[in-house]
Amino acid sequence: MDRASEELERRSRYLISLVRRTKLADPPEPEPEPERQLEVVPKLAAEPSGGEGKGGKVEAKKEEVEAKEEVKTTKGEGNGEKRKVAVRVRAADMPPALQRRAIQIALEASAAMPRLDSKRLALALKKDFDATYGPAWHCIVGTSFGSYVTHSLGGFLYFSVDKVYILLFRTAVEPLSYPR
Repeated sequence: MDRASEELERRSRYLISLVRRTKLADPPEPEPEPERQLEVVPKLAAEPSGGEGKGGKVEAKKEEVEAKEEVKTTKGEGNGEKRKVAVRVRAADMPPALQRRAIQIALEASAAMPRLDSKRLALALKKDFDATYGPAWHCIVGTSFGSYVTHSLGGFLYFSVDKVYILLFRTAVEPLSYPR
């Protein structure tokens, strides 16, 4: 078996184990947290995996990272009402700084929309990450979708903002070689 097939198989087993854990143990409802301002970005925890040996691979901790955010809503009147937004990182293979940026962009984009537009939110995340971190970022946003993707190392984040799930991942871009 070549290295690419082995890596794909390893990732498949990891994702299957995540799905089984999620089905077996529904996490308890989080306790209400004290109010925080929008500038406060949740601290995302990630730890290097110990058994890989190929240096610095990052995978999400077993427990899900949760945070509540306050977002000012601007529904016509501009009265600046505040509402709580639950942010939960479901799975990640991404540095914490990039995770925080993705969550911040998602919160800002969803706060700017009177009603959530999944396409616009996905476009905002993809365009920002393409411009900042290079090409080949992909984003899927919705309340119900299935996926099975292969991503570049350090380029995978699956999180939720309230009841909307966001999958952001990066793929490798290789130049095509044309036969002469």
